[in-house]
Amino acid sequence: MALTPNDHDLAIDSPWTLGERAALVILVALVPAILVLDHVAGREVSLHLFYVVPVALAAWTLGQGGGYVIALASGASWAFVAVASQMPGRLPASVAWDIVSTFALFLFVAHLVARHRRFVGAVRSMARVDAGTGALSRREFDRLLEAETSRSRRYRRPIALAVFDVAPARGEGRGHLPAVVRAVRTHVRECDSVARISDRRFAVLLVECKPPEPMLVVGRLREGLDATLRIRPQDLAVAVATYGGGLPASAASLLALAENHIQFARAGPGVAETRVD
Repeated sequence: MALTPNDHDLAIDSPWTLGERAALVILVALVPAILVLDHVAGREVSLHLFYVVPVALAAWTLGQGGGYVIALASGASWAFVAVASQMPGRLPASVAWDIVSTFALFLFVAHLVARHRRFVGAVRSMARVDAGTGALSRREFDRLLEAETSRSRRYRRPIALAVFDVAPARGEGRGHLPAVVRAVRTHVRECDSVARISDRRFAVLLVECKPPEPMLVVGRLREGLDATLRIRPQDLAVAVATYGGGLPASAASLLALAENHIQFARAGPGVAETRVD
């Protein structure tokens, strides 16, 4: 699937929010219960609905292999009921056709649902990443920043947000900004996040990072970008906003504070710092 720079704006939501543990518990209890209900209610009432539900649930939760296993188990239960409840004088070929077609239906449902789950998972994964640079998308960054800001406010654990603009370089190719992202990632921790928030503006979210550590990280970033990509300090404007969790603040206000100080950084020494304790 071809990606565009706006793919991170897709609204991708899972149609099911059931967790794997809850789904497994339901599956363990559902197939035997369906066998009893199907035998008591009669096949004219239940049709295939009793069995399609656990097959689809297993395929979505456990994947294609798990869906096939539950499909075969449901088909075996259906076959048992079909043989036990067949009317006198019914042709064996009719019963066999009923069983075979039911197995085929359950396997098809498992395949279809598992394929759709893989598709949704792939699209959601691509929507998290900016197509042009490999950094996190703006939507994913907003989600992470909101979560970390709430955690900082709740547990009084400091976070820092570094926003930087990269000036256009003469003769830069399409791989210049992806190289910037890769270079930045080498100077931050694995738990930190690098995101693209506009055309040439990036953000680094530093979790549990209190002053003066954010400014030390920014210093390493500036030196690393200068050494590896020849991005001069005057071509890189950086604004750092630190939040200690003591005062009420939101992710939007923290980001706005950092972006507002970009202008000061561009007009001054290249780096501006502000704190919200």
